[in-house]
Amino acid sequence: MAVTWITVIALAATALGASVLMSIIPHNAPPSDSIIKSNRNIRTLKRVSEQQVFEKSLCGRVWLTVNSKTIMRPKDTTLIDALELNWDFSSCSNIPEKIGLFDDRPASWHNALIALVIEKESGYYITNTSLGEGSLPAGWNIGPGLKGPHCLWPWIGAGDDQIEAYNCLKIQPTWMEDNADTINALRIGDLVIPGTHNAGAWRFNTELSKVTRDSFVLCQDRSVWAQLVHGIRYFDFRVAYYEFYQNKEDRYWLNHNLIRVRPLVPLLKEIRTFLDHTLEVVFLDAHHFPMGFYNQDGSPIKSVHRGLIELVQRELGPHLAQASEFLTGPGSKGPRLQSFIEADTRLLFSYVDNAIVAENNWLWPILPHLWANTNNPTELLQFLDQAITVSPQPYARSPLNSAMAQTTPTVLDILFLRGSLRENADAVNRNVTTRLTTRWRHHASIVSTDFFLGNDVIDVSIIINKERGSRL
Repeated sequence: MAVTWITVIALAATALGASVLMSIIPHNAPPSDSIIKSNRNIRTLKRVSEQQVFEKSLCGRVWLTVNSKTIMRPKDTTLIDALELNWDFSSCSNIPEKIGLFDDRPASWHNALIALVIEKESGYYITNTSLGEGSLPAGWNIGPGLKGPHCLWPWIGAGDDQIEAYNCLKIQPTWMEDNADTINALRIGDLVIPGTHNAGAWRFNTELSKVTRDSFVLCQDRSVWAQLVHGIRYFDFRVAYYEFYQNKEDRYWLNHNLIRVRPLVPLLKEIRTFLDHTLEVVFLDAHHFPMGFYNQDGSPIKSVHRGLIELVQRELGPHLAQASEFLTGPGSKGPRLQSFIEADTRLLFSYVDNAIVAENNWLWPILPHLWANTNNPTELLQFLDQAITVSPQPYARSPLNSAMAQTTPTVLDILFLRGSLRENADAVNRNVTTRLTTRWRHHASIVSTDFFLGNDVIDVSIIINKERGSRL
């Protein structure tokens, strides 16, 4: 347990709160009538095309995820970031015989790092192989890199004698731009948006702790920058204010309820850098103010709210999409994605306090959160099955809503150290992938999860958005 007992008591006192074939060819690929001019051109196009096909399957689907738990192994060793093989061939007449892990695009079973027999039409397998450091490819590790999807090292393949389906664990830093022709006509209320719950709670940066893995505080294990690069577009921020810091901008932190995790301003700078170098649209949600924003009688401390708003305007100002300039209203699906691209203001900042929104009409109104407030995965999924179907409510001022697809520990869970957020996420994330593919497919808006690499919400969201866009 990484946090002190004082921290445990503080957390317990607040109960944590609400808390397929994909083939992408470069736009400058030569036209077909010039391809046949020489064998050299044919070979070049084939090589480029093969490099750009990241997911292939004639029926069903395979994908990789990263297990959120720390796995205990013999001789007291541990395994973190274990790779998982996932498959779903339930819609297929024939199920492949084998599935395996590869360190490059699967070409032959001789190159498999791991291979196993598929015994049922859908399932998963936790390997003994770690993702490793998880550095980002194509230049994105140290700053803005190349556009388009890019594979990390692990690949998955399935088939009989030949590899018939494959996929890679990938980043999708420019997925909105990559699919602009298909999705830009969608209204934001018609998008499926991959999001992270408690997005800033990914690693401590306080005098309290420097740990990278924690039982009941940390909800993510990748930075905000890495979340953006992987393809996350909605960020659930819990902002707190601490008067004791001398420098005013240092007083604003991202918390998990009463626990300080990371200072806010550096994370805003990461978002600014990303927006400066892409054409993506990002949704930032000031979802909760756990410390310092309200008086004991519940009235807002206007100076503290004003300080936060000024910081956001200072750091993200050129990219802020002002709600007052985009006509929307109760029951509306909101503006089209293209509207934000054309205005070159691609950061929507929603704010949980209606009184503050009324005084700052550029802020986006409260974004409804579909929160089950349960520590039971079955109850969570049943709640979301119903809530997603009936959302948004006709009176909702926002065209968006966020399915909070994570369980919430109880006071007793925290006090008696029963489970952890990582174990909870492991019990939920695979089901979220399945639900988004099936029951939630036609109604989901934002889907926010813990330890997002444990699910396939990003890739599935892109697939569904392309489906929705192609029907316009």
